[in-house]
Amino acid sequence: MRIESVKDNKIRVEIPLTTQSGKIRVKIRNSFYEYGIPTATKQIPFSQKHYIEWQIGYDVDKSDKEKLALSTLQETHFVGANEKNKALYELSEYLYYFVQWGIINKTEIENLCTFLQNLKNEDFIDSREDLQIFRSHPKQKQILDICFMCAFLSQN
Repeated sequence: MRIESVKDNKIRVEIPLTTQSGKIRVKIRNSFYEYGIPTATKQIPFSQKHYIEWQIGYDVDKSDKEKLALSTLQETHFVGANEKNKALYELSEYLYYFVQWGIINKTEIENLCTFLQNLKNEDFIDSREDLQIFRSHPKQKQILDICFMCAFLSQN
């Protein structure tokens, strides 16, 4: 995803919505509780069922010249956890500019890093059984003359 311009403390990013694959896509779902499926925006008008998914990146491998060309900070350099030479990209670029413009400061980022490093495994939502997402295949249930779709929880 290319940042189109960075000036006047504004970041302009082109967000293409007409492709069904890629890092940004329009998806459609019948219910807030469903995962959406990619949809053809040129054929199906937008509705309340649509949402935009953006798989934002954090960094770019400097050996990937095509992707590196999309970064506004190609000269930045650090070694990633996978030992590859990297540059700032997408989310990391935004944070860089936010610090440069005084929107956030270096101390706030350092405090955030310290906080994240001190998290315990049980602090994460996906490790809490009471907060896990339950997916089921609803079954029809007739109550009076009305047909409902019901999800049945198994008691283990």
